[in-house]
Amino acid sequence: MEQLEPGRSHLAPDERRRVARHLLLDGFGLAAQERLAAARVVVVGAGGLGSPVLQYLAAAGVGTLGIVDDDVVEASNLQRQVLHSVADIGRPKTASAADALRGLAPSAEVVAHSERLTRDNAAAILGGYHLVVDGSDTYQTRYAVSDAAASLGLPVVWGTVLGWDGQVSVFWSAAPDGRAITYPDVFGPQPPEGESCATVGVLSPACGVVGSTMAVEAVKVLTGTGDPALGRLLAYDARTSAWDTIVLAAPASSSSDVATAGTTAAAEPGTMPAAEPTSAMDATPPAGTTAHGPAGPPSDSPGPLPELPGVLLLDVGLRPGAVPGAVFARLEDLAAGDLPPELLDHPLDGPVVVVCERGLRSRGAEQLLRAEGWRDVTSRAILG
Repeated sequence: MEQLEPGRSHLAPDERRRVARHLLLDGFGLAAQERLAAARVVVVGAGGLGSPVLQYLAAAGVGTLGIVDDDVVEASNLQRQVLHSVADIGRPKTASAADALRGLAPSAEVVAHSERLTRDNAAAILGGYHLVVDGSDTYQTRYAVSDAAASLGLPVVWGTVLGWDGQVSVFWSAAPDGRAITYPDVFGPQPPEGESCATVGVLSPACGVVGSTMAVEAVKVLTGTGDPALGRLLAYDARTSAWDTIVLAAPASSSSDVATAGTTAAAEPGTMPAAEPTSAMDATPPAGTTAHGPAGPPSDSPGPLPELPGVLLLDVGLRPGAVPGAVFARLEDLAAGDLPPELLDHPLDGPVVVVCERGLRSRGAEQLLRAEGWRDVTSRAILG
């Protein structure tokens, strides 16, 4: 594939010594390394995927790295977000990541964008970079990244991981040789938000596998080496350590028409795309993933809830006190074993109904409570 042209940056002797293993690499060499040194890459998300991406791109010699994240480091992040440490809890992720990258690659320029990327600011944030790496975990951010990158003509290395499963691909509205394809071309119009790592969990090393693969794709696109996954979706199953490849075909409509291009249905994070693959492989969700979501926008108030004697109603939603008469608990606290007194006093064979807004967090809580010994646990959504 025709490479980007970030230019060439003369490497000082110390830097050449640091990247010597690249200079010895067949099909890579000095010219490719100089392109990396001249490249400007922005990574959206400094979490489970952004951590290995940023580490490997800095180590590989990318000259300028932008980091977009508006979150702070929490203890629950450290299971998979290996760029941060216990000492960073409470710090902005951009600050923690920047310190780690400067320690790893002092010659790299690190630019912190400590703000949430939205449709309103995406073009301003991404402009001036050669490549975008999207490790975000919401549809809102992914589609904002895609639309802005398409308008700027920037390639996007995209990845996702959920549970045991991951996906990686390269999207580029301005790709040469008729290979232009964008995220909405494959996944269709923006759907409602669905499952996330906070509701169904994620295997921490799977983030490293997928994030490292995203870094490989970024290096190939920047240097013109190898064959980037443009027009292909790489699907990873950590249960078997197997990778599958689905060949993608953009719709007949222009890939820049992101408002209408794509398929009629979209997949949840961690599932296969809804687009028809051009290979014979059936694009269905891998075992253990979900592809469901709310059929429409939620109502403004909870639906009727059962009032049965002996039933403990446990609310794990996002708004404490939203369910009258329910015991409230944060899903993160349940995962940590910090159980409310009302639950501890409830018999293990007594019925428990766990609720939340859309039924996503409550399913995770149901699994946690069953693991703690409660046998009669059901979950449900309170918004219809």
